[in-house]
Amino acid sequence: MPPARRTAAERSEDGPGTTANPTEVRLRAILAGMLDPVVTIDARGIVQEASASVQSVFGWEPAELIGRNVNLLMGEPQRSLHDGYLARYRETGVTNILGRTREFEVVHKNGTQLVCELSVSRVDVPGEPDPLFIGSFRDVTARRKAELALADRERRLSAVFDQEFEFVALLSPAGEVLEVNRAALEAVGAERAEVVGKPFWETPWWEQTAGARELVQRSIADAVRGELVRFETTLRGVGGRPVTVDFSLKPVRNERGELVLLLPEGRDITVLRDAQRRETSMLKALATIGESASVLVHEIKSPITGIHLALQAVADQLGEDTREILQGLEASLRRVERTMRRTLSFAKPLELERRSVAPERLLQSLAARARTEYPRSTAALEIECADVPLLEADEGLLEDALWNLVKNSLEALEFGGHVRLTARRTGNGKLELAVEDDGPGIPDYVLPNVFKPFYTTKATGTGIGLALCKKIVDAHGGEIRAGRGSLGGAGFTITLPLA
Repeated sequence: MPPARRTAAERSEDGPGTTANPTEVRLRAILAGMLDPVVTIDARGIVQEASASVQSVFGWEPAELIGRNVNLLMGEPQRSLHDGYLARYRETGVTNILGRTREFEVVHKNGTQLVCELSVSRVDVPGEPDPLFIGSFRDVTARRKAELALADRERRLSAVFDQEFEFVALLSPAGEVLEVNRAALEAVGAERAEVVGKPFWETPWWEQTAGARELVQRSIADAVRGELVRFETTLRGVGGRPVTVDFSLKPVRNERGELVLLLPEGRDITVLRDAQRRETSMLKALATIGESASVLVHEIKSPITGIHLALQAVADQLGEDTREILQGLEASLRRVERTMRRTLSFAKPLELERRSVAPERLLQSLAARARTEYPRSTAALEIECADVPLLEADEGLLEDALWNLVKNSLEALEFGGHVRLTARRTGNGKLELAVEDDGPGIPDYVLPNVFKPFYTTKATGTGIGLALCKKIVDAHGGEIRAGRGSLGGAGFTITLPLA
């Protein structure tokens, strides 16, 4: 039988007269100088040699490892399985670890786990029946943690990037698409593979808009020079639908001031622009109405007054049945006159005459007006107003707006009820004026249209009153809301900024 292999520990016990093999001396010097841990084992997993660096990395003295099974460096289940792997290799010569590098968890002497890159090679020693296996470890725990943290950060950024409602992409300084979010792709029905790697101006966003590609190329050149580019354009969306986009292009630089990215962003403002066009059209129409309404009111008012007088004179000479018909005609003429007058007041531009207004005095004036103009109303009207500061407003116009709300409540309460007028200061430096009642309230289907001009559910309404209220409140920089009030019926709240 060949002599048993002597371990380094046994060789170190040789007497002083023993002459060391120069090769062995060099080997020990190499092992002592290696920064990464190196462990040599025999075919049964017993450690034969260990570099000095196993102490600085794994916490073990080399002498503590030599002669022991290498599986003490392993965590479960590898520790229990390792001897079986070696036995199978001795029998079959098959293994998956030799000649490759893989990540491996190593248990430090103090019990903590390290992530190492492990490379294992086989060495056949002349004159020895069994081979040796040399394992080289590189501690990559810190790098692995950094990679995991970076991957997690990239996942978070990717989630934010991809969930943005705005259209966002990343371009190279040359204008090549590096990344793009889902919203931008869905806007034109494109796939990521169709755009990534292509020049931005050759992507589907610009291919159907005349002059767009040249504009984008010029914009990229401007952004590379450090300019912030912004313009409004129209793209062709899915199905050829025009999409109005507020587009911007920003240069992104690193800490040394070098251009590293271009950031294009687009915000879909189609709905906003459509609303603005509709509003502009309505304002033009109202301006036209305003120009003609004053003439119409002047032209119609005199004949209507004459017709009123004539109908009254004729009615006194007719029978009861005929008199009712004439009175109905007279009421219709009054409605025509009222409609023309209110249309004119709505169409005319408002010129505010601001001065200090005491909210409590304003509410008391409304209550007095209600008792005068609706003497037969059985509705109870109450005022809540405590420690409310003065308001800078056009008192006449503000009273007109509030009176329209009070009048609506009184007319809704045919059989009595409660109307509450409230003035209170909010926590954000504003004043709230509320008109609430316990009547039937406003139907849900009416609420979206309640402030639109000429929209009414009343048989004799003009649809101007609430629209005029909103116009007055808007002119004061405030907001008016409609809904269900605290009394259970209709509730209107006007919020105005305090001086």
